[in-house]
Amino acid sequence: VAHPSLGLPPLPISMVRLATVLCALLSCAEAFRPAPRAWGGHVAARSSVRMAVSKGDLVDAIAARAGVSKKMAGAVLSSALDVIVESVADGNKVSLVGFGTFDSKERAAREGRNPQTGEKMQIAATVAPTFSFGKGFKDACKRSYSASVATRTLNGHEAP
Repeated sequence: VAHPSLGLPPLPISMVRLATVLCALLSCAEAFRPAPRAWGGHVAARSSVRMAVSKGDLVDAIAARAGVSKKMAGAVLSSALDVIVESVADGNKVSLVGFGTFDSKERAAREGRNPQTGEKMQIAATVAPTFSFGKGFKDACKRSYSASVATRTLNGHEAP
């Protein structure tokens, strides 16, 4: 399977399968949520526990879900991220349906102020990467938030 607009060579079917799992994994917030902890006789709401997911955690989860080695999962994740970065850097938009869209935005030159001295200064034009969340990603976050509100309410906490 090749993607002609990006000039990519054909991928073996196992790599396509793993790339598909990667997209599904990235859009699934529940995969990395820790179990709720009991505090003082009640269960803490899931949304109150925040954690960072490292690249190693993603590799482990991809390997487990796809049934491949961590080495292959790491290679696919790194390759996918490299292709996204290169494509956006070249001015292309990368859309992963349900997950989101990576793009770049030109920022015009403008006048600013030095925060220490208050002196006016010229800020050069630049290009910045952007990301907009897809509907599936937003919906997963809304479902997770709704579930955490219900859990807080059931545990005697007031909903925000």
